[in-house]
Amino acid sequence: MSAMQTFDPEEILLRANALFRADQSKDLRDVIAEKIVELRHYDVLAMDRVVAILMWGRTGSVLLSSYLDGHADVIMLPELRSLRLYQFFKLYQSLPLRDKLLGFPTFYTQFFDGDFAISSAQYYAAVQAILEFYGKWPTEFLESRRAFFLFVNIAYSLALGRRPASANPLIVFAQHDWDNITAKQLVEDFPQAKFVHTIRDPISSCNGMFQFIISDMAAKFPRTHMLAPHGAIMRLVNKDRPHPGMESRSRAIRFEDLHCANAQTIRDLACWLGLPYQATLLQSTFNGSPYVVQRDGKAWSGPSLEQGKRQSKNLSLKDRAFLFASFYENFVEWNYPCPKIFKHPLVRCIVFVSLFPFPMKMEIVAARGLFQRWTLPSVRHGNISAIIKSLLSIGLCRLKLIRLLVPAFFRRCAYGTTLLQVDPKKRPLKQRDVGAMAARSDAKLP
Repeated sequence: MSAMQTFDPEEILLRANALFRADQSKDLRDVIAEKIVELRHYDVLAMDRVVAILMWGRTGSVLLSSYLDGHADVIMLPELRSLRLYQFFKLYQSLPLRDKLLGFPTFYTQFFDGDFAISSAQYYAAVQAILEFYGKWPTEFLESRRAFFLFVNIAYSLALGRRPASANPLIVFAQHDWDNITAKQLVEDFPQAKFVHTIRDPISSCNGMFQFIISDMAAKFPRTHMLAPHGAIMRLVNKDRPHPGMESRSRAIRFEDLHCANAQTIRDLACWLGLPYQATLLQSTFNGSPYVVQRDGKAWSGPSLEQGKRQSKNLSLKDRAFLFASFYENFVEWNYPCPKIFKHPLVRCIVFVSLFPFPMKMEIVAARGLFQRWTLPSVRHGNISAIIKSLLSIGLCRLKLIRLLVPAFFRRCAYGTTLLQVDPKKRPLKQRDVGAMAARSDAKLP
C-alpha cells in the first residue's frame, strides 16, 4: 500500500535501483545474449491477442486465469500482478521505457517474492535484452502505452524461460475490477481484445466478498470494519454488465461451472479465444506451479464441487430475501435458484422497501468487529473522540449503503438492466445439479 501512495517518479527510480542493485553488478552478458535470441521469436507489431479477466465480487477470476497459465501459446503475469499496468503507465509515462520496466515490479506487485516468484536477475537481463534489441525502433512506439504493456509481459516470459508456440501469443491481463476507462484503453491499444467476466450466485458472491474484506483488510485496519458491507455490495451493483460498446467481445463464465463443469467450460472458452485445446488447460497453475487455495482450514487446487454450492453464512434469511429482490434479473438470467414470487415487480418493491430500514447481518457482524477491535479499546483508554468516530461510522456506512442501493434498485425497476451473457450454446448448471454432483462425489468416498 505504501507503493500505491507514492506517485513520485524519483521515488520509483530509487526503489528500482535498490531492487536491482545486486543484479546490475553481475556479469549477465551471456544471459542477455540468450534472451535477445529468444526475442527474435516474437512479432511485436502483430501481437494483438489480449483477454482481460474481470470479477463480479468473489467469483474465481484468479482461478480462471490459472487454467490459462500452462497453455503453450499464452503469456501472462500470475495472479493479479498485471492489475496495475495501466495505472502505473498513467502515473509514470514520463519515464523512459527502461525505467518503467524496472520500476513496475516495485509498484504494488510481488515479482520476486511470495508465491510464484521469479528471479530478479533473469527479469533484469530480459529488460536489458529488450532495450538492446528494440533500441533503434521509433521512440513514439517504445514510449507508448501499448509497448509498455507488451514488454512487461514479454520480459516476464523471458525471465521464466518460456517461449510461446507462436510469434503472436495470447496475453492474459488481470483487469479484475470493472473499470470502463481501463477497458477503453485496452481496446485502443489492442483492437481485438476480449473480456471474460466471472460471475456467481449473487448470494454466494456477496457472502464471499464480505468475508474476504473482513478477514483480509479489516483484520489489518480495524477502523475499516464498517466499510465491509458497503464494499461487498458495491462490487455487485452496476458491475454485472459488459462495458459500454464491448458487448460483442464480452462473455461471462459462472464460478460454479469452473468447479462443477470444468472441462467443458474451459474447452468452450479456449475455442472462443482461438486457443487450440490442450490438457494443460485443466491444470490450475501459475508459473508452472499449482495454484493452491486455502480457506476454512482446507487447501485444494483446481475444481472443488463443494465450492459450487451456495454460501451464505454471513447473510440471514432476511438478507437473502433482500438480495433476491435487488438482483432478481441476475438470478433468472444466469440460471440460479430464486423464489418465483419475486418475478412480480410489486413484490420486489415491497420486500426492498420493508427490509431496507433494518440492518443486514453483514452490518451487524461488521459493527461487532468494530466495537471489539476499535471502540472497546478506546473506552478502556478513555479516548472519547475515537468512541464518537466509531459510533458515527456505523451511521455513515448505513447512509452509504442507502445511497448505493436505492438509486440502483429503482433504476432497474424503471429501465431494466443489460446483464452479462453466459455462452448461449450451453446452459449452465443449476444449483440442484451442483448439489446432486457433490452428493454423488461424497458417496464415492470411503
